[in-house]
Amino acid sequence: MFMKFPPKPKTPYIFKTPQDKQILKKLNNLAEKTSKKDEPLVKFLYTQLEDDWRTPLEQYIDKLLK
Repeated sequence: MFMKFPPKPKTPYIFKTPQDKQILKKLNNLAEKTSKKDEPLVKFLYTQLEDDWRTPLEQYIDKLLK
């Protein structure tokens, strides 16, 4: 079996600082405590830890403007 190079990341999140990991922990805690109606907001918040956070931000704003 051949390994892909570079290997595919296990997560889309970029952890450039220790604060990023702390935010992820808090988001996981928040996700456990929120209701179904808050799910879109929580999903959006997770995208802010991704390398390309601008595209999800723009899409979320577009939905709010409709």
